[in-house]
Amino acid sequence: MNEILMTRRRKITRFTCHGVPAKPGTAGTLFTALGEKKINVIHMFNTEHGSEEGDITFSVAEGCFEKTRKVLEDVKEKIGIDDITVQHDLAILSFDLEETVCETIIGTMTLALSALAKEHIDIKHIAASRNRIFVVLTDAEADTASYTLSRVLKEDPIIHPI
Repeated sequence: MNEILMTRRRKITRFTCHGVPAKPGTAGTLFTALGEKKINVIHMFNTEHGSEEGDITFSVAEGCFEKTRKVLEDVKEKIGIDDITVQHDLAILSFDLEETVCETIIGTMTLALSALAKEHIDIKHIAASRNRIFVVLTDAEADTASYTLSRVLKEDPIIHPI
């Protein structure tokens, strides 16, 4: 088995746009406006969508906070966003599923979440693709989480800061 490739992106900021109308093109308008200002969205997801409205949550590098805030101010009325909340000082850890000790995504996520829970690490969000798992947590907990995941998933993985 090869080393687990784990990456860490420090100092990200997460924005949640609340009360976003549930109509085609709304997310496209938001992300096009961010792209036009050369803001790279690191992580995004929709949360609780009803028939009328929902929330859109996304993360950017901490250094893009002010530019992102300005874009959201500019499009808030156009899109129909009710409110925006911001979470600073978050981190993303991601690791390659092909190099872990478990053979399934569910097994790996269960192992990872159980280990982090034993360390009392509060996970803000977890997601998986076909071959990677992404964990969003506070930056203050990232070192402990990185060590914990490295130990649980395979001893002595290579950790690449990004």
